[in-house]
Amino acid sequence: MPSVTRQAYFEAALELLAEHGFTGLNVGRLCRALGVTSGSFYHHFGGWPGFVEQLLDHWENRQVLILRERNFGTGGPSADFAALMDLTLGLPHEAEAAIRAWAANDETVRAAQKRVDSARLRTVGKAVKGIVGDADLARTLTSLGMAMLVGHQQLAAAGEHSELATLLAEYTRLVHSRGS
Repeated sequence: MPSVTRQAYFEAALELLAEHGFTGLNVGRLCRALGVTSGSFYHHFGGWPGFVEQLLDHWENRQVLILRERNFGTGGPSADFAALMDLTLGLPHEAEAAIRAWAANDETVRAAQKRVDSARLRTVGKAVKGIVGDADLARTLTSLGMAMLVGHQQLAAAGEHSELATLLAEYTRLVHSRGS
């Protein structure tokens, strides 16, 4: 049997979430997808709760790492906003919809989802406020952006692959049109 990294487990788990939803993610299916035994899984994670905790940490920190790679915060609000829109295009949308459904059924996942949502609202809100200048308008536009993202993810999970790039382009035009 091949040796598999924690990262490989996390990527496979996100793929399984995207394909089968949270009810389709389990030790057996994950190990089959990776071609390893359950012993490998238990060696890495100790058990299902340990795996879920580490998977959620991986998912939460993914955005932070990507933004750091893109030098987020160094180019001004417009550059930051553009980086966020680009990041949004690359999110694992079907997996994120499955995580949101899982959050409705599991307190640990719900807490992680809330942290991710809060971080996204803060990060996007800061960039939007830098563009529009008005805190109240920035909150409204940021909430609109989050609603668009979550709505898109729900539609994508249901097999409706709307044009997210087109939606984000319109959202970008809206935010910049309200700039001070």
